[in-house]
Order: sequence, then C-alpha cells, then structure tokens
Amino acid sequence: MVYIGMDVSSKEFVVHVIDQRKQKVFEGRIAPSRAGLRKLIGDLGVGPKLFVFEAGNQMKWIALMLMRQAGVRIHVVHPNEVKWISQSNGKTDQVDARKLVHLAWGNLLPRPVHIVEGKTRQLRELVSAREHLQGKRVALINALRGTIRQEGVRFPAKFFQRSDWKTSLEKLPLGSTQQLILKSFMEAIDALKRSEEELTAKMLEIQDSRCDLLETIPAIGKIASRVIVSALDDARRFDNKKCVANYGALTPTIYQSGGTTNLGRINRDGRQEVRKVLLQCAHTIQRTTNHPAAPIREFFERIEKRRGKKRAVVATARKLLTIAYGVLKSGVPYDPERLRAFA
Repeated sequence: MVYIGMDVSSKEFVVHVIDQRKQKVFEGRIAPSRAGLRKLIGDLGVGPKLFVFEAGNQMKWIALMLMRQAGVRIHVVHPNEVKWISQSNGKTDQVDARKLVHLAWGNLLPRPVHIVEGKTRQLRELVSAREHLQGKRVALINALRGTIRQEGVRFPAKFFQRSDWKTSLEKLPLGSTQQLILKSFMEAIDALKRSEEELTAKMLEIQDSRCDLLETIPAIGKIASRVIVSALDDARRFDNKKCVANYGALTPTIYQSGGTTNLGRINRDGRQEVRKVLLQCAHTIQRTTNHPAAPIREFFERIEKRRGKKRAVVATARKLLTIAYGVLKSGVPYDPERLRAFA
C-alpha cells in the first residue's frame, strides 16, 4: 500500500507519497489533469494506492476518475474536519499534502465525504445551480428595494410576482434615471427567474422511488423531496437521526466546559439547501389541518408554547428531517399513527 496526499489547486497538484514504512516515495507537483493523475499512478507501479485530498470545486472529476482506476481507493476529507491543517503555522501546499498523507498512514483521517453518482449526482448539481440562481435573484431584488427606498418610494404588494411589472413600474413616482435602473434590474430578475424555472422543471423530470416515499410526509412536496434525496442519498450511511440533523444544519452549537453546557445558534456546517427547504416546510405545517399532519403540528404547538414560534419552526424542520430519514431508511411510507406512538 502507498499513501498519496494531494493538495489540489487549479494550476497544479502538490503530491506527497509514502509507503507502509512511512518512507517517502515521491514528493513533487503534477499537472492538474486526468493525464497527470494517470502518469502518477503509472509511475507508482502496481499495488494498492490510497489517494487523500480535501473536498473542493474540483472534487467531482478527480474522485470519479480515480474511482475507475484499478487498485486505487480514495478518501475525500472535508476541510472543516482537518483543523490541524487549516489552523497550523507555516501552512503551505507541501505541508498540507504531507499532513494529509501522515493522517492516512496513521488511520487518523476523519470520516470521508460521501461521493454521489448517477441520478443523485444530477439532482445535487441541479439543486446547487438553482440555489445559486435564487441567491442572485434575491440579491437583485434587495438591491432594487434599497434603490427606491432612497427615493422615498416603496414597491406595491407582490410587485416582483407580477407579470405586468412594466406597467406598474411606469406608475411609480420616479425620475427617468431611476425608471431605467429599475427596468434593467427587473429584466435581469425575469431572466434569472426563467432560468430557475428551467432547472426546477429538469429536477421534477428525475423520477426516484425515494422521492415518492418522502412525499407521503405532510408538507414535503416534489421539490423538497428531491432536495432531501440529493443531500442524503443513502440514509444508511448515517449512524442515527442526530447525525442526520447535524448534516442538515439543524442542530444547535454546543459549548461545554466543566459543569456548564450552553446551546447556541443553529450550526451552519451542514447542507444549507436542506435547512432552507425544511424551514419552508415547517412553516407550511402550521397551516396544515389534515389528519396526517396532526402529530407534527401538535409537536410544533408544544414547542411554540414553551420556546416561542422561531424555535418551534426550527425544531419542526429538524423533526421533518428525522422523519424523512426514518422513511428512507425503512422504506416504509409515513404513518401518522406510528409517529404518534413514539411521540
């Protein structure tokens, strides 16, 4: 077995290789391409190889390429879980690669990043692209609100949802310069919205039995089910529901020292798209009166009475995620009576 630590960048890959006796086999730089990786694998000869590198914007193609090579295993680590590297003094690409490979040799690596493939990979990429477009659209809307607020003017109700916004724009008491600015922004917002709708339609085209299972849960619709499936993929990879809640960025941060334990704000280390969509689902639960939603709505009302509405919404989002985890893991549709039995 040889252990290969890689520090990945767009210009080059810095590589440090050791053998089972911790002796250095190779140290240097290779081209950041498939050809460069194939040459490195060939130069290292036959025998098993373990590649270790941090997750980043090139993770997909590197991981999928290496997984197809005979005798090669990979271990992708999340940068937040190797603080020894990110917070060390004298941090360089060579040091990063060397530390990764020493962690691998000592079997001290944190859990690997889950690599998704097939339909789940398509869904995850579509969800990510849709999130980026939504973020840009909301940023433009907020910029517009700020612009007209300086003029002492406010948009009419639901202005950004109107198809006749050009007519409404002309009625606003604004000068020609402000009218031009708003018109330019609104055309960009419309373009982003159309692109977002195209991605949403593509997401809905992808059929998966796991999505059908999740849609039996109250308030979880077609988009929410696909966001959850794209993130969780195989529910069995999680040890328990607490791990799932943490992965969905829906658990509080904890500070403990001696006999003192303080719970802080909700963590932001998990998948933000899951958190966002489930918070929307939790708001829907408040307005849902049908029988299947009753146990979840009762849970929301109990928390609201003790801790307030905001905490109740977050707790309900976490509850929906753990229910989704149970449904995916068991393969059994949502049953309100079964949920009530465990309440």
